[in-house]
Amino acid sequence: MKANQLTNREIDSFSTQMALVLHAGISAYEGIAIMNEDAGSEELKPVLADIYKHLENGESFHDALAATSAFPDYFLKMVQIGEMSGRLDEVMESLSVHYRRMHDNSESIKSAVTYPFVMIIMMLVVVGVLITQVLPIFNQVFSQLGSSITGFSKMVLDLGMTLSNYSYIFIGIIVVIMILFLYFTKSESGKMKLYNFFAKWRFTRKLSLKLALSQFTSGMSIALSSGLDIDQSLEMSKELINHKELMDKITKVQMSLAEKDLATSLVEMGVFNGMYARLVKIGNKTGHMDDIMREIADQYDRETNERILNLIGIIEPTLVAILSILVGIILLSVMLPLIGIMSSL
Repeated sequence: MKANQLTNREIDSFSTQMALVLHAGISAYEGIAIMNEDAGSEELKPVLADIYKHLENGESFHDALAATSAFPDYFLKMVQIGEMSGRLDEVMESLSVHYRRMHDNSESIKSAVTYPFVMIIMMLVVVGVLITQVLPIFNQVFSQLGSSITGFSKMVLDLGMTLSNYSYIFIGIIVVIMILFLYFTKSESGKMKLYNFFAKWRFTRKLSLKLALSQFTSGMSIALSSGLDIDQSLEMSKELINHKELMDKITKVQMSLAEKDLATSLVEMGVFNGMYARLVKIGNKTGHMDDIMREIADQYDRETNERILNLIGIIEPTLVAILSILVGIILLSVMLPLIGIMSSL
């Protein structure tokens, strides 16, 4: 990502405003002037000012956007196609939906990752305080009663004493976890590695595929509705995804188009199956493939959101149960011997 490139949410906001302006019959130049005057976002304002400056110099809308280096290549290509076909208003509206979908998917993944990280840090803090602060107090009580902690409790106490003596290591572990969290949720390379991990991990493999299919079908919907042919639509939509398995399938679809139609190729290469395969075939027969692709993208969004919520629903009680068990084991390991000693007095 370039240093000043806009986020998906900001691109969504920009596209929505431009679509409204163009639908109202206002030119792109006048629309940018209006948006520049009323810009509420500090990130978007300098970009709008830059676009306006280039438009004043007589450049096309596409060239003005490209000169800012604030928009991704796919967005710029679609704007250029919209200008050439005279359907820029429709393209901007479709791009708004597409980038809103990408933002929502990104936020869903972030929420699914954030909760486990927060819980793990809480678990480390609670267990750390327990074995470094609470257990030594129990050890003093045992000493006063003429006994000592043994067995598992002694092992945990020794660990606590070690952590107390080398507390910077414990703090360092928490700091490393926080840095990793920021890396995987904020940086593009981190997001890519996290996405690749999800694509390979057994429990999230289907989720990552659905996310990739959502991006692919959304891109196909925009490309086809903008007047691009099937080959161009497939090539541009393939640029939106980072899922290797799906990219390989789409490449095979492109190679088979010389002998088969798009719907047949997509189904036979395993891009779609079940209900989605039937929808694609219907779209191909009725000539409304762009609408079908949009509907499929919406359906994949609903499915991924449901799956992410289910994952969070599983992770939440699991981590709480693990924390409760750890705390319970540590406390019982010292409380039971202590109760035995007290009852014998």
